[in-house]
Amino acid sequence: MIVKNVRLGVRYYITILTAILGGSAQFYSYGIVNPCQELITQWINLTYMERSGTFVSETNLNLIWALVVGSVSLGALAGALLVRVLSERCGRRNALIINGIFNIIGAFCELIARSASSPELLIIGRFILGANMGLTSGVVPMYLMELTPAKYRGAAGTLHMVAVSFSDWFSLLIGLPEVLGGSNWWPIAFALPGIPALALCFILPFCPESPKYLLMTRGNREAAYDSIVALVGEKQAKPVFNELIRESARDKSRSGSFWELFTSKKLRLPLLVSLLVMVAQQFTGCTAVFAYSTDMFINAKLDPQTARYATLAIGVVYFLFACSAPLLIDRVGRRPLSLFQLIACLIALSLLTLFTGIQQYGQATWASYGTIGALVLYMCVYGVGSPIPWMITGELFNQHFRSTAVTVSVFVAYLMATIISSAYLPFQQMVGVTFSYMPFIVVSSISIVVLYFILPETKNRDVNDIVNEARARNHSLSVGMPWNAVSQEGRTEMKKLLDDISEGYSSISN
Repeated sequence: MIVKNVRLGVRYYITILTAILGGSAQFYSYGIVNPCQELITQWINLTYMERSGTFVSETNLNLIWALVVGSVSLGALAGALLVRVLSERCGRRNALIINGIFNIIGAFCELIARSASSPELLIIGRFILGANMGLTSGVVPMYLMELTPAKYRGAAGTLHMVAVSFSDWFSLLIGLPEVLGGSNWWPIAFALPGIPALALCFILPFCPESPKYLLMTRGNREAAYDSIVALVGEKQAKPVFNELIRESARDKSRSGSFWELFTSKKLRLPLLVSLLVMVAQQFTGCTAVFAYSTDMFINAKLDPQTARYATLAIGVVYFLFACSAPLLIDRVGRRPLSLFQLIACLIALSLLTLFTGIQQYGQATWASYGTIGALVLYMCVYGVGSPIPWMITGELFNQHFRSTAVTVSVFVAYLMATIISSAYLPFQQMVGVTFSYMPFIVVSSISIVVLYFILPETKNRDVNDIVNEARARNHSLSVGMPWNAVSQEGRTEMKKLLDDISEGYSSISN
């Protein structure tokens, strides 16, 4: 939708709020285990002692705990693979409703795990909640951006990560022993995601489906028009609907398959950008910093209790700076904000490496303040650009390849997160804390250079314009230039030439 000056109705805001609170906030499950580790491992040990009469060995206890922690990541990988299937067959809204139902089931498993004396039930529940996270990561940004006019699309796309940043911080707060992380209350702390999931089940059914999905995937013009009326009101519905009809006329192909996505030369550059942006963000070290920030503070000579509160504090910093993303993304643009985030994170990681090295090898106690400052700086700059990888795929692909591309990019993100979170600690023990950040620094440096040349600006642009520019760059030497260095006249001429010799972007020749 590129109609300007569209006023959004009350049902639009209710829909957005429901999807964010019921879907995006489920990332709470990632962080809740960190402050509760000692308490739950003791419970696991006592449970198996009651079953067999002997305590679990330290090796087996660590293995069980690894399953408790890692089950969310494994579930997220599985959930990511369901994005295309559910969002295409059931619709964006209904996929989230189904997600909410399973979320409640997973939360119930968490709630009764202790009373049932079943660590296995805890693992199953976390796997289900992880699958919810993987599905949410793809469907929520796609749903929000398809509901939203182009003028507000950037701000809407960032709201997913704002909710994620809040849920990360909230999980650290709730997990403290003084809140719900104590011996009697931790099952409630683990089951809390079931409460916002109720909104998906009981409010979202009364919210509109994506008009683009209804018209361009289902071919239901009447339902698409009704959805637009619900979002913007009767008076503004007709011009918005007419624009959607024009977009649909330019985009007539059927839903794209994974095979077509990976084999079509026309899709090569958008797919490369989508995946590289995801990989680049993961190699800023975000997974390691979020998972092991408490250990990093302890290495900076903070006592364990102070380190936990310091982790909570930088979680607040991350959330506050993530809140700035909706305000900045349509003013600054996706490309500058993304490159700024990557470069600033690289600087923060370099400073973290420098101060850690001075502290470790130079025995300089003052360097611990530099380490803490570098972590705070990292959280500030990471929060500002964190939403971009999760939303840009939806802007680089048309309706018929969007869900397929989102499925792939989300799966790659969680695959990288799982690998990094699993490998970082053994790698740190092997090379030392100082050199453990070097892989992130090297990959980030390479990613910044490559993305400088291939990352597009998608702000306030129709998806077909972005797609046609990608086609032009695939067929010209301009692929070796920064994206915004290609002149508008050159793009227009190349578009005319390509339109004369081929069908639309989305038609794949046999």
